[in-house]
Amino acid sequence: MAADKDVPGADRAIQIETERTFEVPDQWDSPDLTGVASVTSVKGPTQFTQTATYLDSLDLTLLRARHTLRRRTGGADAGWHLKTPVDGDSRTEHHAPLGRSAARVPLELRAELTDLIKSKPLVPVAILKTVRDRRLLRDADGGVVAELVDDHTEATVLASVRLDGTEEVLRWREVELEAGPAADAEAYEALCAALEDGGLTRSDSPSKLARALAEPLARHAAQDAEGAEDTKGAAGAEGGEAVTVGRVVLDYLGAQLGVLQAREQDVRDDAYDAVHKARVATRRARSALRTFRDLFDREQTDPVRAELAWLAGVLGEARDAEVLRERLGELLDQLADEAGGRGSVLKNRHVRDARRRLLGMVEEDHRVGHKHSVKALDSRRYERLLGSLTELELNPPYRAGAGDRRPADAPAEEALPDYLRKAAARVTRAAEKARAAEQPERGEFLHDVRKDGKAARYAGEAAAPVLGSDAAKTPAWERVQDALGDLQDGLVTREVIGRAVAAARRAGEDTLVYGVLSERERGAAAAAEADAEEYLEEALQGAFAT
Repeated sequence: MAADKDVPGADRAIQIETERTFEVPDQWDSPDLTGVASVTSVKGPTQFTQTATYLDSLDLTLLRARHTLRRRTGGADAGWHLKTPVDGDSRTEHHAPLGRSAARVPLELRAELTDLIKSKPLVPVAILKTVRDRRLLRDADGGVVAELVDDHTEATVLASVRLDGTEEVLRWREVELEAGPAADAEAYEALCAALEDGGLTRSDSPSKLARALAEPLARHAAQDAEGAEDTKGAAGAEGGEAVTVGRVVLDYLGAQLGVLQAREQDVRDDAYDAVHKARVATRRARSALRTFRDLFDREQTDPVRAELAWLAGVLGEARDAEVLRERLGELLDQLADEAGGRGSVLKNRHVRDARRRLLGMVEEDHRVGHKHSVKALDSRRYERLLGSLTELELNPPYRAGAGDRRPADAPAEEALPDYLRKAAARVTRAAEKARAAEQPERGEFLHDVRKDGKAARYAGEAAAPVLGSDAAKTPAWERVQDALGDLQDGLVTREVIGRAVAAARRAGEDTLVYGVLSERERGAAAAAEADAEEYLEEALQGAFAT
């Protein structure tokens, strides 16, 4: 039921709607439905214009499952609408407030789609502008038996879901009859029959969106029947042609947008590992825009990279505290097992005091970090970032090349190895500087190795659907990152221990436990650095070594 102040219950956030759509012949006029079933009067027509942006994944997961998600402006029911199938002509409609833009799907609607969409990005796929003539069919008591709308629709199908990569504009007229609160099944069917007697024929299209996207929808249906992979994905070809390097990078960036959309509520709720997943997604997207920067107009992508760095930094506050909480908890558990034993100089009460102080500091850091994360997610700055990432998917700012050939149009299988070689070369240069340096400068150079190694890993992840994970060296780079990450985490842990020592001394507490913890972290750092050297040698060998 469309929201209307004259219709009881129209302000509900969730409701069941029953409607039927009809094809309209030329020169058709609505018949007088007064006297049909329980209808005693007709109010209207009232004319207004509505514009709806429909969102889906690029492979139309929602539409193929008979779900539609839209943000509509104009008319009495402006806002977000999610429609999910029930039976026959009926669907459940979920409503949410309009918000500021289509870049941000309301979290409650995204949650309804979790099982279906997983972490795929939801982006605009079509924009429908409808000029609507609306009539309310009422009974003797003033109740709404049905709503009759006569729609003239202009649909813009966005290039991102079309095979030829161009926009298409379609126009048509249709009539919809939606059952009102005062209707029963018999009255509704009688009205449908009267419309058919008046020259209408029932439409085969289940929705306006399905009609607009009939071509890409049919293509996906054919692929489903063949058991084929989605032709818009990086792992396959599109229309028989080799997938481009630009398409590979966009798929990778889109996956990170999907993670941010899917994890936002979990980050707000401080769910386990949510902030970690969101932070990694921001880093992956930022790294891809750096590694593949020559594909794009950097005047447009560099500002996006800067905003991704901002978000990663904010999320990092809570994430670093989570890592420290787990790491220090394990170390303190080990000392607690040893304290009081034969030959141990540690006392149980000293370990308890250290646990209270260290974990208390970390919990406070996490509380503040989580507060900052939620504040960032509430900001217009974050909403603009989501909009920028969405725009990259829909209208990628590819850099022009020689003639009409852009760098992004190169076949991925040919172009990707060179990007992986360049990424490996940056790691090699950083590692050579680190090996030649003395402490404390060595630690700074190792941090550079970590950053460049992470970029190589993410480049391999992007390339893996085309080249394969082994060829792209992703397992080897993961091992490098695990070792260097452990090294970095140990450094941060020693810094926190240092803060705790200063506070313990001011309080007149014993500091032996902190000294033991610090020494063990130094030993772990030496082991992690040795592991990193071994894994680096493995990662820098093979097809993409320099």
